[in-house]
Amino acid sequence: MIELYDYQQRIVNETRQSLAHGNRGVVIISPPGSGKSVIISEIARLTVNKGGIVLFTVHRQELINQIRNSFEQAGVDMTHVILLTVMKVAHRLAILPKPSLIIVDETHHSLAKTYRKIYDYYADVPRLGFTGTLWRMNGQGFQDIYSDIVEGPSTEWLIEHHRLAPYRYFSVKLINDDKLKKSSTGDYTAKSMDDAVGKTIFGDVVRTYQEKTPGQKAILYAHDVEHSKQIAKSFNDAGIPAAHADAKTPTAERLKIMDDFKSGKIKILCGIDLYGEGVNVPDCSVSILLRPTESLALYLQQSMRSMRYQPGKVATIIDHVANYTRFGLPDDDRDWSLMDRKKKQHKNDATPIRTCEFCYAVIPASANICPICGKERVIEQSESEIEEDNSVELERIHGKLDMKADYNSVRYARMKPADAQNMEDLQGIAKARHYKPGWVFYQAKNRGFIKTKVH
Repeated sequence: MIELYDYQQRIVNETRQSLAHGNRGVVIISPPGSGKSVIISEIARLTVNKGGIVLFTVHRQELINQIRNSFEQAGVDMTHVILLTVMKVAHRLAILPKPSLIIVDETHHSLAKTYRKIYDYYADVPRLGFTGTLWRMNGQGFQDIYSDIVEGPSTEWLIEHHRLAPYRYFSVKLINDDKLKKSSTGDYTAKSMDDAVGKTIFGDVVRTYQEKTPGQKAILYAHDVEHSKQIAKSFNDAGIPAAHADAKTPTAERLKIMDDFKSGKIKILCGIDLYGEGVNVPDCSVSILLRPTESLALYLQQSMRSMRYQPGKVATIIDHVANYTRFGLPDDDRDWSLMDRKKKQHKNDATPIRTCEFCYAVIPASANICPICGKERVIEQSESEIEEDNSVELERIHGKLDMKADYNSVRYARMKPADAQNMEDLQGIAKARHYKPGWVFYQAKNRGFIKTKVH
């Protein structure tokens, strides 16, 4: 039997009380890394000990295997437990023994038709849904399948009480948001992500890792298989052991890769979502985000993968796609509800944040001195305009302080002036390096980008 933390025992007690009060559907919300599997196992153990049958279901086989291990460690009598993926349950409804309790993990997926088929078939059976994010991209609520919420502790509380690791957050943005297009699901299309990410950023991804977290274990989330493989190759070419795995990777090979990652033989684990939900590698200290998303659930699962607690550990999140600008930071307070919500409700109440223009750390907007690199914030002029004596007007340069390190700022910070192709490039270099406006005019005139008007 596994000993629960106080907050985990509270969740178990409140969940059982809610069922006792007549709620047929209860959703339990607790942040990624808070030990949901331990809570689920304890509820299953108590149900089985009273002679009940537990049906546990989730959308992917890997998560079934993980919960089986948790149940066995918790001393659950497995002869009274049914562990099946959602698809298998839906196909076997007529032959399965009727459960006393249904437990659904990652229940933010549970509005799909397959889940609804199960709920309708077992309409009189109480069900529990577990998730770290009661949130769907289309804004649809959960009020028709759940009637009560039990909330676990906040991410901030878990960090303060040494249940999750504190973290640093860097946003070195390497994609072009203008190319992102949404699909009918509400998230970005594969093609638009491919266009936005491009083919030339892999060296920058490796360089940022080397600068911020050299030698540390990292899980990297790419947007497609080909990019994941190419990035793994870039790390290997740089002498940093890396491997890619996806759903089509043979099981034995995938398990070998995970074992090598746990042992430290592999430092960088690259994939799409295979290492998202349900992965627990406590000494992985870095999450690298290369998949832009409109899904809060996906963002929190991936960004917090490196925050599993170890004494003295500080996690690092490297966000190359500026997902934090859509959702805020992992430990922001969030209000959960069973009801429908407006689609655009990401981070309106979040603490204002910005990116340090020197080290790219994401920090409070009010901080004039970066707590990570110690450098003082550069405040640019609100607006400036340059004119040549001969009435040559240059494009107005807006110096409004950007609240994130965008695609162009990273590109121009690394561009040599000699490589500038036009005025826009020169202005981008000047802004990224904090040159005075006169530098742009001088360079533009010498390069022939400015032509003097003849009166």
